[in-house]
Amino acid sequence: MSKKTSSVPKSPAEPQEEAKLVKTYLTDEELEHFRQILLKRREEVLRDLDILRSSLSEESVEDSINSNYSMHMADHGTETMDREQRFMFIARDERYLHYIDQAMDRIRNKTYGICVKSGKPIPKKRLEAVPHTSVRIEFKQTKK
Repeated sequence: MSKKTSSVPKSPAEPQEEAKLVKTYLTDEELEHFRQILLKRREEVLRDLDILRSSLSEESVEDSINSNYSMHMADHGTETMDREQRFMFIARDERYLHYIDQAMDRIRNKTYGICVKSGKPIPKKRLEAVPHTSVRIEFKQTKK
């Protein structure tokens, strides 16, 4: 059973730009390649999250120990800014982890590599650069 629509060539080359797909154009080997990339990145993010969360826990213990000592306002401000920055990094990594998990779901469902907005194939070059992406570059919203 072919994974491609009738307007897509049956060769292993990337499908035509105009084609709209409901199932991936990627082979099982290519899907496994991207799955391995995503799994590696997922491990790295989980490790980073663990480090960030443990640093917050350690800081909380230190704060309770040092609460009897006076702290200069500038030092207190620096510590507060550092803590807020770690929370920001945790939120960013959790969001990234969510994107990775969604990409893994698309691999399982055989819809990986298909733009969720246009139904057109996402070029392999983009998937190599941003394996968790779900949209073609022209649909990428940049925040400024």
